[in-house]
Amino acid sequence: MNAQLLENHHEETAVEDPSAPTPRTDEATFRFASYGRALIGHGIKATLDAERARRLGLGPAARQLLAEQPPGSILAGVVPFDRAADPFLFVPQQVEDLPMRGLTHGGQETSTVAEVVGEYNPQFICAAGAAIDRIKTGTLEKVVLARSLEVFADKEWNPESVWQRLYQQNPAGHSFTIGLPQEEASIVGNSPELIAGVLRGQLTSHPLAGSAPRLTDRTEDQKAAAVLAGSAKNLAEHEFVVRHISTALRSVAKDLIVPSGPDLLPTGQMWHLGTLIRASLYKGLGSLDAALAIHPTPAICGSPTAAAQALISELEPDARGFYGGLVGWMNRDGEGEWALLLRSAVLNGNRATLHAGAGIVADSDPFDEHSETAAKFRTMLCALGVDRAGSSL
Repeated sequence: MNAQLLENHHEETAVEDPSAPTPRTDEATFRFASYGRALIGHGIKATLDAERARRLGLGPAARQLLAEQPPGSILAGVVPFDRAADPFLFVPQQVEDLPMRGLTHGGQETSTVAEVVGEYNPQFICAAGAAIDRIKTGTLEKVVLARSLEVFADKEWNPESVWQRLYQQNPAGHSFTIGLPQEEASIVGNSPELIAGVLRGQLTSHPLAGSAPRLTDRTEDQKAAAVLAGSAKNLAEHEFVVRHISTALRSVAKDLIVPSGPDLLPTGQMWHLGTLIRASLYKGLGSLDAALAIHPTPAICGSPTAAAQALISELEPDARGFYGGLVGWMNRDGEGEWALLLRSAVLNGNRATLHAGAGIVADSDPFDEHSETAAKFRTMLCALGVDRAGSSL
C-alpha cells in the first residue's frame, strides 16, 4: 500500500529548485520508509501550533494547516502516547520520494557500544505484580506496562545509519526518524503496526496483539509461531483489540471488512498476531483523523482506556513521551500512513533511550512479561550494534 501512496504522492511533490543539488538524506528532518520506498523531508516550513490543535481538535487543525500549504506538501511528525500532551507535527520545506535501495549514504557508519543500562529491571517486575493485583481486585481488564533501557556509545549516534539498519532488519515494517526541534535528539524506529493508512479514500488498519519471540532454529521458530497461533490467551487478547478498533473506526469510516481470525506476522525478532481491517473513510476526513479515532489502542494502553492510562501513570516511573504514540505523514488529500511508535529509541548525542512494553492481564506472570519486553528490545539493540540473541535481559 505504501508504494502506491508514494507513487501517487510523487506526481504532486514539487522540488522548489530543480537545478539545485539533491539534498543530503543525512540532514533530513523526517524519514518514513516502507515497502521499498521512502519519503524524506528536509527543513521545517510550518509547525502545527499547539493552541490551534487544542482549539480545533488535532485532526481538523492538521487538515487546516495542510490546506494553507501549496500542492505537494505533506504534514509529518509524531503524536504522543498521552493525548493531552502536545504533538510535534510540521510541514517539511521539501519532500523527496526515493527508493530505499538507493539510500546508501551513511548506512555503514557505526558507533561502538560502551555500556547498556537497565537490562534487568526489578521495578518493572514489581509494577507488573501490582498491576496483576489491581486487575484481579478491580474492573481493569488489561494494562500495558513499559520499561526503558539506555545504551551509551563511544561517539554520537547517527540516526540515518540506525534507520537504515532497522529497515534492513524488517523491510515490511515502517521505518522512521524524526528530528526533535527543542533538543538535539531524534526518534528512530521500525514499527510493525500500521494504525491507519489511507489511499483514495480507502482506509487500512493492521492492529497487532499477541506476540512471541523469534527463535534462531528454524524448526523451533515455526513451533513457536504455531503455539502463538493456537494460544487461547493471545487469541482472546487479539480478538478484544480488533473488536475495540473496529468499533472505534465506525466513527470515521463505513463498509468495514474485518477478517474472522488473525494471521501470523513475522518481524526480525518477533511473531505477532495481526488482522488487516479495511473500510471506506468518510469524505472530508484524513488518515490522521482515522488514526486518532483509535489511539491509544488496548494493545499499547489497556482496557478500559482511562483506567489503564491512570495505572500507567502511577506505576511507570517516567512519562512515555512519544513512545506508544503515532508517527507518520499525511498529504493535502488526507492520504498517508500513521504507525504505532514502537521498536524505537530516542537518540541524543551518544545516548540512546529505548522503551518496550507488555500487556498485563489477570493470569500474567511478571517474569514472563519482563522476558517479553526483553525480546521486543532486541530489534533496536541489533540496530544499535548490541547482540542480545537468546538473552532475557
